[in-house]
Amino acid sequence: MRTLQQYTAGEIMTRELLTASEHWSIQTLIDFFNRHKISGAPVLSAQREFVGVVSLSDILTFDGVPRHSMEENPMTQYYCNMAEGATPDELGFKDVNQHQSHLVSEIMTQALITAPADTSVPALSALMHNKGIHRVFITEDDQICGAVSTLDILRLVADL
Repeated sequence: MRTLQQYTAGEIMTRELLTASEHWSIQTLIDFFNRHKISGAPVLSAQREFVGVVSLSDILTFDGVPRHSMEENPMTQYYCNMAEGATPDELGFKDVNQHQSHLVSEIMTQALITAPADTSVPALSALMHNKGIHRVFITEDDQICGAVSTLDILRLVADL
């Protein structure tokens, strides 16, 4: 029987990554998380490059701010600037669903924490604990090829 120390990230990682777009609304992200029963995802730019990670924690942090300003959302700024002299209220932005009017790019964490596929599970667990994160993206040949979440590690421990 193998011990926990003998398992690597590459053996327990999820290879099929579901990704979010930095241009999605937060509401689209919530619907995506619910549909796929996930709590986080890497974020891709329009050029399909990894630009960050977003999770339920980011949504909860956003929701913890009682009122968000229109200046936070680049798209709202764009429309307000195009309509010279019009106020956000006149443009219909008053009492807007905050999840609809703000983007993933506003709440995501821009850094991806990665580890090589041959990283031991205990070393991966220590990294997650030290960084206070719930998922690490796994690399092979400097390319992201999967992710290990805290649930992946718990599943392994439960099976030992």
